[in-house]
Amino acid sequence: MKKQLMFCAFLGTLSACQQEGDIQPSLVTTAGELDGMYQTNFFLDPSNVAAPIGQLPYIQIKAETDSNVTITYTKASSRVNLSLNHVIVIRQNDGVLLRLGNTDIGTLQTDRVFTNNGMEKQGKLLRLNYQIDAQNSLNFTGSKE
Repeated sequence: MKKQLMFCAFLGTLSACQQEGDIQPSLVTTAGELDGMYQTNFFLDPSNVAAPIGQLPYIQIKAETDSNVTITYTKASSRVNLSLNHVIVIRQNDGVLLRLGNTDIGTLQTDRVFTNNGMEKQGKLLRLNYQIDAQNSLNFTGSKE
């Protein structure tokens, strides 16, 4: 009986002395979370159904500060490049809001996204709608690579 008690005490001591790691706060800022390349396909944006895969529009987002990003829109088929600087990012309950000046221009949310071959998965979905001038607007729906 004494050996069993000593053995149980030994096992209890071993399990109690395991190293624990503290939970560290995330060092990723809201702007850093958006940082990266976003691509579309004809499952996410049916207006691109006629475009070949290599010529689909894409967006590159780069963090400027903790709460500002630069958005660069590229449409390879027509060689259109558009940069939006000093876009403010605001964290919300359901994602991130993108604001240029006093105008909300888009969101980043966790949602269903579709790959190029039509497979559905959970991912970050970027939706942008920005009125450039009276006749031109930027509409983009894409997922983070």
